[in-house]
Amino acid sequence: MDIISEATDTPGQASFTPPMPPLAPDRVGALGVLHGLRRNAYSAFPHRCREQAVLVLPMFGRDVVVASGPQAIRDVLATRPELYRRIAAGDRIFGALIGRGVAASEGQAWRRQRRTLAPAFTPRTVTLLAHHMAACAEATLAPLEASRGAPVDLLGVMQDLSLGVACTSMFSLVSGTFGPQLRGLLLSYAGGIGRPRASDFILPHWVPTFTTVRRSRFRRRWRALILAIIAQRRASHPPGAPRDLFALLAEAYGNRDEDLLADEVSTMIFAGHETTGLTLFWACYLLANAPAWRRAIRREARRADLSPSGAASAVGSLPRTRAVVDEALRLYPPAYMTARQAVADHDLGGVPVRRGAIVLMPFTLLHTDPRLWASPERFDPGRFLGSEKPDRHAFLPFGAGPRVCIGAQLATSEAVLVLARLLRDNDLVLDDDGPVMPVGSFATRPNRSPTFRLLPTA
Repeated sequence: MDIISEATDTPGQASFTPPMPPLAPDRVGALGVLHGLRRNAYSAFPHRCREQAVLVLPMFGRDVVVASGPQAIRDVLATRPELYRRIAAGDRIFGALIGRGVAASEGQAWRRQRRTLAPAFTPRTVTLLAHHMAACAEATLAPLEASRGAPVDLLGVMQDLSLGVACTSMFSLVSGTFGPQLRGLLLSYAGGIGRPRASDFILPHWVPTFTTVRRSRFRRRWRALILAIIAQRRASHPPGAPRDLFALLAEAYGNRDEDLLADEVSTMIFAGHETTGLTLFWACYLLANAPAWRRAIRREARRADLSPSGAASAVGSLPRTRAVVDEALRLYPPAYMTARQAVADHDLGGVPVRRGAIVLMPFTLLHTDPRLWASPERFDPGRFLGSEKPDRHAFLPFGAGPRVCIGAQLATSEAVLVLARLLRDNDLVLDDDGPVMPVGSFATRPNRSPTFRLLPTA
């Protein structure tokens, strides 16, 4: 059972080991891995990736390289990024949503966009937007608390909440105006044509497929909705009104490229909805199986001011809540993998990599490597507390190097504030004890959405 230390107010042992899909058998080759990514990345990679930091799988003259060791991933993303480029699959899968946004750009265009956006993602932005995060959390949780004991679909609640935060913090708009349309399009895309296909990795970006045609049609619908949101924001936001994230982005871009501004807005809505909503669901699932950690967070949250006016200061006073968020990101990173294409022959971790090779970097393997983590299969947020922190290149939920996620601080701050507010006044239990398995396809989603119940606390 969980042990609570009164001296540290931190559980000393977590007994919950969440279920995980098994890895693929070692006979699986390159095509098997690529096909497996459509079904579930958690079971797509062969077991030998556990022993080999860099594994080369030949395929039709273009190798597939699985880099799962921290040094190899660091070399690709941070130390020698000039040897790699974004892969065509990224444009095929995510282009319908983010267009030419910063996550999709390359070279000089990316450097220019990154510099342009940087002022909108400084620590002062967290202070500016924490008010919106806390207000949305309060508005979402209040009706649930009024009907404590009733079954709740927390996956849907957390995705709606994160989308509401995106709408209010970015546009100062009530999420009910456009929220259902946004969420409907995002969920339909993620569950259908957004799932990766082997053809996304194998074919050049200019070769059409039936799926790319369908994605283009989706792109037109998605784009029209984003432009409608921007138009309403500009029409309804009077001069002198409080600044929001859109104001910061519009100020950064000025009148230089309205289409690119729309793509950046799309990127922020998509990333905010996926990353934070899923992280909050997984954190709730883990905590529902760890009563001592629920109690620790409750005590911590009750000492903090989680009101909209105090939220910005509260973020730094919730280390145990942050540790639970980090542990959820370790076990269930929303972006379960990243990929690059080699632009020249070179060695990676002592293994020859040929020009044109597709390099897959599964964070699901990195985050559960027994050589890097003690009892990696166990839910133990304590590994993120104390003086001995995990190696910085063993934990990469937001990537690494120059292309690290620009909104990482906003996403984690939102998750910490919402989770603390949820556990401050409520206990959390699952309606059933059936396993909930991660499915890594478009993002790390659960294979089913179990019902929870909020219960009163003393």
